[in-house]
Amino acid sequence: MQDSVTELDLALVNALQVRPRAPWVELGKVLDVDPVTVARRWERLSDAGMAWVTCSAGPAAVHGARIAYVEVDCLSRAVGEVTRELAHEPSVLSVHHLTGARSLLLAVAYQAPVALSQFVTDRLGGMDGITATRTHLVTEIYGEASLWRLQSLEPAQQRALLTTGPPTGQSGVAATELSANERRLIQILAADGRQTFATLAGRTGLSEATVRRRVNRLLAGQRAVLRCEVAQAASGWPYTAVLWADTPARRLEENGRSLAAIPEIRACAALSGPTNLLLFAWLRDIGDLYRLERLVNQRCPDVTVADRTLCLRTFKLLGRLLDEKGHSIGHIPIDPVSWHSSDTPDTAPMVSRSTQGG
Repeated sequence: MQDSVTELDLALVNALQVRPRAPWVELGKVLDVDPVTVARRWERLSDAGMAWVTCSAGPAAVHGARIAYVEVDCLSRAVGEVTRELAHEPSVLSVHHLTGARSLLLAVAYQAPVALSQFVTDRLGGMDGITATRTHLVTEIYGEASLWRLQSLEPAQQRALLTTGPPTGQSGVAATELSANERRLIQILAADGRQTFATLAGRTGLSEATVRRRVNRLLAGQRAVLRCEVAQAASGWPYTAVLWADTPARRLEENGRSLAAIPEIRACAALSGPTNLLLFAWLRDIGDLYRLERLVNQRCPDVTVADRTLCLRTFKLLGRLLDEKGHSIGHIPIDPVSWHSSDTPDTAPMVSRSTQGG
């Protein structure tokens, strides 16, 4: 298969970003294509690892609430081995190899700060080739990658998908702990978020009606989040930029939400540390890096970009193992209960957005 996508393929991915589990018939109507053709095109993209739908614990799931970004400095000879080893860590959600001052940037899930400390000092500190780490806790997420769109559909097409879909999640939902069955269901959907209810029933041993009810309840309550991704090289946005920025604390939330609305920004988070904002963006060209920085300054004049870098390669993205082309080649199950935990009580406030990183 050629490593290429058509305009219809990108429109299909965009449609699944809006409605990840939309029936083929509805997708065919919106795209003005026969449903069989739509299903066949998605099968082609999925089988090649060029696009996929995954699932993770959402903002209303107690265990899905804490994320840290860890900068890792490595000896050049060790970068490959370190990235391969860390990519298979269940609590390491994403692994990016960057230009500039740090070798790698990890998105790490954790349950308690002391457990994160143990992971950084014992796990990372014990790995051959790692020379230094810097850890930043996420205190708020203003924009997440599950909401980023390719912009291949017309606004009317997006509205059509939203108006025909099931009820969307409600904001302000009280956080409730996921049951073992719910965690299992999310893990199964993480491997393929478009599995039919009949397939899910067969894999869980539950009735199809029970599975349908539980999946719909998880999604409507924001206790699970579906996310459609596409291989970046084929998306039309082949470059990832990461910006570290700073803004006055009194303007942090306002500026964070404003920057998250920029079309190129896939994720925007508030951090502890010397800078208080971290931005992930997809770019059409390397030269767009400074255009993006100018746009940030124009939209929020009191935001200062302290550092900027480009991603050389993403090895893992929200549990997906990626090859050098950005194709999905495997999946490491994400189970919040398996995240680094501790018996030490933790009274820190929960992050009020999803655990999905850039």
